[in-house]
Amino acid sequence: MVEESASAASSAKPVSQGVAVDSAPKMPANSGTLLEVPATPANNAASPAPVTSTPTSLAQTQAMEEDDAPPEAKPAVAALKQFLAATSLPERLQHTLGADLMKPLMERYYTRSADGPVVVDHIQFVRMDPNPELGSGRHCIFNLENKTWEFPVPVMLEEQADGFKVDWLAFVEFKDRLLEKFFKTYQDGPARFHVGIIRHHFFEDGVPNLDRKDAFRVMPAPPNSFQASVFLDKDAALAQELRSRLPWETHVWAVVELEWKKLGSQQWVELSAVPQMHWYSLPMAPRPISTSQKAPEGEELPPGISKNGVSGKSGSASNGNTPPPGIRKSSPDLPSTIKRPLPVGR
Repeated sequence: MVEESASAASSAKPVSQGVAVDSAPKMPANSGTLLEVPATPANNAASPAPVTSTPTSLAQTQAMEEDDAPPEAKPAVAALKQFLAATSLPERLQHTLGADLMKPLMERYYTRSADGPVVVDHIQFVRMDPNPELGSGRHCIFNLENKTWEFPVPVMLEEQADGFKVDWLAFVEFKDRLLEKFFKTYQDGPARFHVGIIRHHFFEDGVPNLDRKDAFRVMPAPPNSFQASVFLDKDAALAQELRSRLPWETHVWAVVELEWKKLGSQQWVELSAVPQMHWYSLPMAPRPISTSQKAPEGEELPPGISKNGVSGKSGSASNGNTPPPGIRKSSPDLPSTIKRPLPVGR
């Protein structure tokens, strides 16, 4: 288990991409910022392997089992299978949520990662949300399993006018286990991740001025058990905002921006931003945390947040059986149904 840390960083810095590019675009600071797929560490990075596509015959001959999904989820199952079987980027874009926004990210990603069918052995239906708090249509969540993956990988689809579409960004992050890779070694620049986050006590050495920092534990999607510590200076504007938005014993599924820091021989990871308190990968309300935004006393907990089992707007007490959609409520404890499989490993 890695115990590192994170700190406040300038929003003007470019966020790491899933593909190394000479001129990486800078991330807008507004609440509608599109998330970028984090890159592999810049330092000590191995040369990328040649891009090769999985033969179509492999996908066709691979036996794919699936749990019995309810009738209303069958269209989502069919769309997911088409997404997984896509042999090219243009074909996969047809089944991708927010394809126009995702296309530049996908083009960069597939210059270093093999394109072609994604082979899975089992599709497990998790849940259908007919009235999600974010997005424009029903959400359907599945777990994908492959014998070569250590953990199942969660994937979300949203119903659009022309059918269900896959949240490609979160899927790739979880499949490739990018959060874990980020913590393996120091790298320059910030990177964004879909995580569960909660405050915790940190008593180990290796982090300077620890008494003047808040510590948080971040983790990927279940059932992946990876956890790491990140840090934030208590005097930072973000730290003051999080005292009301993310108090003790409050667990949130959020998108966070992390950045490695060093001082002499010490290295740690700082929490530099929390762009949104949910996992929805497209620009959309509710607004993310803003350092200029103050939460009134007694304010109802916002969507995506729960405290001691009590959820925010239009939510009820957590029953422990709801998977972490990242697009709806969060619960203080990891759900039992979707064991956190962090992103799909490469």
